[in-house]
Amino acid sequence: MAILNKSQTEKQNKDYWRTSELLINDALKLLNIKSFGIDVCCHFEPAINDINIIKHAETYIDEEENSLDSYSWFHGSNPTAFCNPPFSRKWEFFQKAVEQVNKWSQQVLMVLPYTPATKAWSDNIHGQNCIIYVPDGRYQYLLPNGKKSASSCNFETCLVLIVPFKCGNVIVNYKRGLKCID
Repeated sequence: MAILNKSQTEKQNKDYWRTSELLINDALKLLNIKSFGIDVCCHFEPAINDINIIKHAETYIDEEENSLDSYSWFHGSNPTAFCNPPFSRKWEFFQKAVEQVNKWSQQVLMVLPYTPATKAWSDNIHGQNCIIYVPDGRYQYLLPNGKKSASSCNFETCLVLIVPFKCGNVIVNYKRGLKCID
């Protein structure tokens, strides 16, 4: 289905939306982990940086370091990398994630638009070993300055866990705002 709502985001700002804490918390709960080993696309600005913004990962790669050129996306003993890629380069990052998973037998959780009927989705996701987590609605992303936007994105988002074992494409539906199960 075609997206009929045209984006109101200026072209130069499309790659700088920040990941909401709700999405990150849901991702951690879905995987039953306390943090990611690394955030490979950290939108990091000292002006809004504090320990709470990057606490979801042990370390990060920011735009200046260019994670597409990094040898390894994995850090220490934590086997899961997190990637909310720049929107304009999402499939380049997906291919790099697949390469990293195959090379290191670790896993990468990516935030991607949920567009299973598109050719790009078919060309990239189909044939890979991915667990696709589909939320019950849209997440609100944060503006580049870290503040909440007045509007939400005009497409559905999913979390794609690229895994180092054979499973094909597995779809898991979930409710946003997951609660911990003790």
